[in-house]
Amino acid sequence: MNDSVYFDGDPKTDSTRRHMERVLKGEDVPHRWPWALAALGAGGVWMLWRLGRARVREQEVAVSTQQHESRYQP
Repeated sequence: MNDSVYFDGDPKTDSTRRHMERVLKGEDVPHRWPWALAALGAGGVWMLWRLGRARVREQEVAVSTQQHESRYQP
């Protein structure tokens, strides 16, 4: 005699069966941490680029100011 009972069309049984199949199969859930790490890294690179550009602009202003002042000295 068969001890397993399956009622064709019973939503509760279907749902339970599908859940157990997923659990036993052990499907990998996609991880979200690589996306978070990529976003954090991109933000860090962007911040460093902006800081570098600000320093370059300060140096360009200082050089142009020195050149401008040196032209008008007697």
